[in-house]
Amino acid sequence: MEKQHIFDQYQEFILFLLIHVGNSDYSLKSAEIEVILSKMEDYFPDIEDTDELRSTFISYQDDYQELNDSDINHIIYHNYLHFKDKHVNANRIMNDLNEVIMADGLIHEMETKALESLKKLLNVRD
Repeated sequence: MEKQHIFDQYQEFILFLLIHVGNSDYSLKSAEIEVILSKMEDYFPDIEDTDELRSTFISYQDDYQELNDSDINHIIYHNYLHFKDKHVNANRIMNDLNEVIMADGLIHEMETKALESLKKLLNVRD
C-alpha cells in the first residue's frame, strides 16, 4: 500500500481507521483486535466466515505495518476526501474508534492524539 492508495470501498477505509487507532500506541492488543473484528462483521456483512474476516484483518494490519506516519496521514486524508460526500457517518466512526481505544481498559496518550486528529478531519464536535 502506498501513500496515494485510495480504497475501493468505504468499509475498507473504516477498517484502516480502526487499525490505525488500535496501533496508535504502538501496541495492538488482543482486546482491540476482537473489537475490530466485531466491527468488521457490521462493515463487511458479505463476509460470513470468521476465518475470512481474520484473514482480511491480518492483510490490512500487515499492510499498515509497512507504512510510515506520513504515508498513513496521506492515506487517511485522501481517502476521507474521496468518501466524504458519499458515505461518511462521522459519529458512527468516532464511536467505533472509541470502542477500539477503550477495549483494553487503558487510554494511552498516543491513542487520544490519534482520535483527536481524526475528530478534526471528520469535523466532529463534542
